[in-house]
Amino acid sequence: MANESLNEIKEKLTDFIEEIESVNPETTDLADIDEWLAILDQLEQKVKSIKS
Repeated sequence: MANESLNEIKEKLTDFIEEIESVNPETTDLADIDEWLAILDQLEQKVKSIKS
């Protein structure tokens, strides 16, 4: 179970990094940044749940 969760976290983090790298700073708005912060919060919670 933990291994599957870790793989899920790695996959989501990879997707997140790819999205951030492809962003055009000229067209990024606050809603995009809020969404990314929410994704990071979700990843953090997932990591904490695995560590417990």
